[in-house]
Amino acid sequence: MITNLKSTQFLHASLIIFLLATMFSCNSESSKKKTDEVKSQNADEYFSVEINGKLWQAFPSKEFKEYNLSYKELDKQFSIFAEAEDGSRMDLSFHSKKGIAVGSYPSTKNDNGTQSGIFYFPEAKSSDKELASTTFDVPVQENAVQITKVDKSNKDAYVIEGTFSPIMYALYETNPERSTKFTGGKFRVIYRPSSMDPAF
Repeated sequence: MITNLKSTQFLHASLIIFLLATMFSCNSESSKKKTDEVKSQNADEYFSVEINGKLWQAFPSKEFKEYNLSYKELDKQFSIFAEAEDGSRMDLSFHSKKGIAVGSYPSTKNDNGTQSGIFYFPEAKSSDKELASTTFDVPVQENAVQITKVDKSNKDAYVIEGTFSPIMYALYETNPERSTKFTGGKFRVIYRPSSMDPAF
């Protein structure tokens, strides 16, 4: 009788250990799969454009391994803040009352006065020669940014792809290039909704 009881207890204990091991193994594999998916997505991110025939590229942050992105829920404006290795920066933003979707976006202000378009800051630090340029809203550039893909199948990581080839206008009189044509601009970024970054 005692032997049977011990055998039953042993079987129960073995079964519990087996179930726990199986659950841990599944969770580990699931977690590893998710991590691998994020790494794979990050490896596919890019942001580049040609300026006067010279390639300008920005890479995901070395610290956070991703681009600096934001979405303003009130304005329905999406922004990419890209920085090249030499410290020069480019901000690209677009908005729509209907929300972010595939389509063309103009360089203009919305009803709240928020400016969308492309802003280029070639100097890493401010100096007495400001060379910044932007896509002014007068005249409005109707196709400043073209969104070619918005994939939200993964609710934790939206894939957004697009192109841009705008005419840039000097912001300051100190910039000798009054206008510059950007060509072949393209990007693919991963937006991760969170408590600080709202879903859309």
